Amino acid sequence: MKKRLTYLIVAIAFIAISSVAKAQDGTSPYAGSTHSYSVTPDANSANKSYLWEVSGGGTISGVDDETSVLIDWGTTPGIYTITFTETDESTSCATVRELQVEVIANTFYVDMAADAAECHDSTGLVLANGASGPTTLYFTVNLNKDAGWNIDSWEYDFSVAVAGTDYSVSSVKVDGGSELGVGPHANISVAGTQASSEIAVVITGPVSAGTDVTVTVSNGEAVDGTSTTPDNGSGNKDQILTVNPLPNTSEISAN
Repeated sequence: MKKRLTYLIVAIAFIAISSVAKAQDGTSPYAGSTHSYSVTPDANSANKSYLWEVSGGGTISGVDDETSVLIDWGTTPGIYTITFTETDESTSCATVRELQVEVIANTFYVDMAADAAECHDSTGLVLANGASGPTTLYFTVNLNKDAGWNIDSWEYDFSVAVAGTDYSVSSVKVDGGSELGVGPHANISVAGTQASSEIAVVITGPVSAGTDVTVTVSNGEAVDGTSTTPDNGSGNKDQILTVNPLPNTSEISAN
């Protein structure tokens, strides 16, 4: 009984590993992803022509008459067939190769953390009436995907918007990196092992005036080797952080 149980555990583990591996290559691409496919043609290339075709579920990106092809898979999961034909034009003889592809539901998306509120950074300090100062706000972009799908990196675009005219953006940095400027910003790249990305936004304005700052992300993309998978559109794409004003207290009067 113990031996049978061991075999069963091993079998289950093998199935689980196979399932994970299946979701990581071009034979089981995520809906919306882009993958490359290739063949090694006949060694004698004279008078040979090539043709790639795909049945319904994907679109060939670029040329279809070379020994490799790039296919953009559609948004509908299903089983589709890639066909490659090599023809000897001098004899009209042809060799056909087929690959069945199972497009599976796309689990990848980026989203933002929940909205929140905080005091101006100068809270509790001795300030002159009407003083202005900086406040640093930290926004969080989260990576969401199947746990078994290992990717090289993920990317996103983002923009920053400040309500009203009292405050202006003076600094934007991502994950402690270099100054980016006001933006908007495109193609922010994050390591695939990193589950979230932090956007630090510094705004400057009068401490007695509050404001809302919104960071909106878009165009999420997962990168795995030469293949890419776009965000499936799920999840909250913006985060609003509210800066609460400090009491507008006058200077101390003495009689």
